[in-house]
Amino acid sequence: MGFKSIRSEVIKKLKEGNIQHELRKQIELKNQLSTGEKTPEDVIKMLTTCRGDQHTTEKHKDIASVDIHIFKPVIDGTKWYIKCYMIDPDVWFISVHD
Repeated sequence: MGFKSIRSEVIKKLKEGNIQHELRKQIELKNQLSTGEKTPEDVIKMLTTCRGDQHTTEKHKDIASVDIHIFKPVIDGTKWYIKCYMIDPDVWFISVHD
């Protein structure tokens, strides 16, 4: 899958409400979507402005067949960091923060 397909799939899952959050230390600092500080609509806006050169992938450390997607959009001078992966039917967020 290319960048645009991946981004579209993440946005689709956000719109459908198919959202999960990976448990982690300091979740209140690392995942503003899980704490409610950011809404799914906020994340969709961030992803919509993200360019292909602001996206990378890496393999999940525990599930070798799963790609983790890292989006780094810049909105109004603020650099955002969105880290997620997809296991149907959900998108799992690891990080959403600036």
